[in-house]
Amino acid sequence: MTVSTNDLLNVRIDLSDVLSWRAAQTPRLIRLFPTRRGPGEGGPKRVATATEHFWLEGLDAPKTKSYSALAESGSESTFTVTDPNGWAPGDLFHILGDHGVMRVASVSASTIVAVRVAGSDAAFLAPDEGTLVFDSRPIQEGSASGENFFMQSQAESNCTQIFRGDVALTGTAEAVSQAGMENAITTQLEYATDAIVRRINAALVFGVRTRRTATEPGAMGGLYYFGTQTGGLARPQTGTPPLSMALINRAAQDVLDAGCLPDTIVCGAGQAQVISTFMASQVQVPQNSREAGRFVDSFVTSAGGATMKVVVEPSIPDTDVWVCDSRGFALVPLAGRALHTEPASTPGVDGRRAILLGEYTAEFKNAKQALCRISGLRASSEVLV
Repeated sequence: MTVSTNDLLNVRIDLSDVLSWRAAQTPRLIRLFPTRRGPGEGGPKRVATATEHFWLEGLDAPKTKSYSALAESGSESTFTVTDPNGWAPGDLFHILGDHGVMRVASVSASTIVAVRVAGSDAAFLAPDEGTLVFDSRPIQEGSASGENFFMQSQAESNCTQIFRGDVALTGTAEAVSQAGMENAITTQLEYATDAIVRRINAALVFGVRTRRTATEPGAMGGLYYFGTQTGGLARPQTGTPPLSMALINRAAQDVLDAGCLPDTIVCGAGQAQVISTFMASQVQVPQNSREAGRFVDSFVTSAGGATMKVVVEPSIPDTDVWVCDSRGFALVPLAGRALHTEPASTPGVDGRRAILLGEYTAEFKNAKQALCRISGLRASSEVLV
């Protein structure tokens, strides 16, 4: 893209695609936040239509019921549960820890009565307290009934935040010709766009959702805002243990059990090096290699064999590591407010000036199930000795 001084004086230039490209090339958290498009990702870009942007939550979480008492009577087992809602006669399930299958015979306000249809190991004794795991709901041929998969049970929101930067060149700078092209408007726009990317990235990590008022500007919440909500996933550590494959596997299993797919590890550079040391004994360097160093950029967990990429975000505290399902991440502009330039030169002033302006918010869909923070880890500098 070639931008002239005349352009900055007279026209508005859309830089949304430039922002998307620069963000994708940046080794920071922001590259996990695509600018959302419509169905199939080929439609028009999706935009926020208000300064508080809402989205529908919804995921196919495993359907489980905790029971507090078990009574056996002949072939029937009666489980005392707090809320049997969502389960119906005919449903098949198993007790966590057992492979024997049971069928629901009846459901009341506080109990589920079931009969066993497939045996378990002779040594297995159902505990007095435990968890019932839903398997399936067989459907009669030609029936009109089915299982309710409507999952958009609630909405979440984030607020938009304005990001602004200035580009200016004096008349003298424009007249000087020298190597480096710092006196070119195009170069100045690149510098300013990179600065905007850094500002947005910082908001994606540490931003706090703030609804705008007459005295306070709006701001969008970030990873630490949505990922530390009450009811979210977390694995706080005591005794500052070092990061291990086991800890990552457990966090990944938490995300998987909540109905999401762990696909990303977000951490600082130090803990990324710790992850790389897990594979140190398996790294081989050919004798004629001219490259040194190692970095593991993907990690296969024991949580169903999920492969997770490692994303280094330098601003993440060294004692934290995040395991995430990044499919719910998105960077969404307010309608008509995607990053662009506005002419700002004042007649009679020696030089030219333009404003870079954009208003964005971030989506963290299903954050309570998609984000798991491992905290209280030993500092990487103490591990990498």
